[in-house]
Amino acid sequence: MEAERPHATGRHVRQLLVDSGVALVVTAALVLASQQEVRHWPGALPLDLTAIGLVAGSGLVLVARRQAALLVYAFTLAFTWLYLLSGHPPGPIYLAPFIALLTLVSTTRPAVWAPAATLGALLLAFAHAGTGGTPVTAGIWAAVWLLLTGIFAVWLLVRRRFAMDARARAELAKRSQEEEARRRTAEERLSIAREMHDVVGHSLAVISLQAGVAERLLESRPDEVRKSVAAIRKVSREALTELRTELALLRGEGLPAERAPAPDLNALPSLIESMREAGLQVELEIASDHETVPEIVASAVYRIAQESLTNVVRHAGAGTHTTVRVGFDDDQVLVEVVDDGRGAPGAPTGSGIAGMRERVDVLGGKFEAASRLEGGFRVWASIPNPPR
Repeated sequence: MEAERPHATGRHVRQLLVDSGVALVVTAALVLASQQEVRHWPGALPLDLTAIGLVAGSGLVLVARRQAALLVYAFTLAFTWLYLLSGHPPGPIYLAPFIALLTLVSTTRPAVWAPAATLGALLLAFAHAGTGGTPVTAGIWAAVWLLLTGIFAVWLLVRRRFAMDARARAELAKRSQEEEARRRTAEERLSIAREMHDVVGHSLAVISLQAGVAERLLESRPDEVRKSVAAIRKVSREALTELRTELALLRGEGLPAERAPAPDLNALPSLIESMREAGLQVELEIASDHETVPEIVASAVYRIAQESLTNVVRHAGAGTHTTVRVGFDDDQVLVEVVDDGRGAPGAPTGSGIAGMRERVDVLGGKFEAASRLEGGFRVWASIPNPPR
């Protein structure tokens, strides 16, 4: 509040200086124009000190037109009325009350300025008629006074309406930008959550398999146990690295560009090999022209295969045989993961299935996950493959 007061005071000072300058310019113009009018008006009385004082007073009071618009309007009408009743011709002096009236229109409600404009028109029309004008010219003059006032009021209303619409559009655009930013943040966090789920789930599944192998071979084949422990260490280190990156992004401490490159179809053989080393019986069938798949589609295919294999480890049971197939059908990339394990009773649930479905839905594809009649479980997805 204290910081705003000097700013408001400075604004008022600048406004007062501007109004003072306008009042002085109008006053000088009124005095000079009235003197010229008297010289060219047949039979006009010369301007004495009283007349000059009335003309000057009608202009000088305009300095307070913003602070006391109605009072200033009344003073300019009084000065003008007295000037005309003194026998001086009508003319430039009308400018002062008209400026005051326009200020009144711009700063008050119609209930205030409309009666004031009508009263002013009548007073000046009577003064005009009293100085030699006819009732017809006085009426025309009053009509023009009110017409110009109405035109200014309509223009001001339209201008304010446009300004309000512009502000409303600006606020709507700002809100839309904020909502878009929040939506993008939410989508980014959801993407991070999916990545974390996939990384943690897959890593823990591999670690569990390798630990089981190590436990079984601890006494009989210590060399194989070392391989399992090394694999556990490697998977743990990779998972921790990815988790740190994703958590930093989630906390706003990093940039999306700092993420490791998204896994693509070229990483599928390594994924399959790691699952084989952990004891899972899995085969990979992949089309030879998979290099044409865009990165975002390839990443989705990889994550679907990874999550499906993780679910096989968790739910299918020991000795399960699994096949991962990646192929093409027209402009679609097809991925299918089929196992011959226990299957899943009822409709499949869980965040893993939901995450795979969300990945496919975002890309405009189709997704299915269900138990097979002949036994086991099948995950299938068809994702559009736009030309590169």
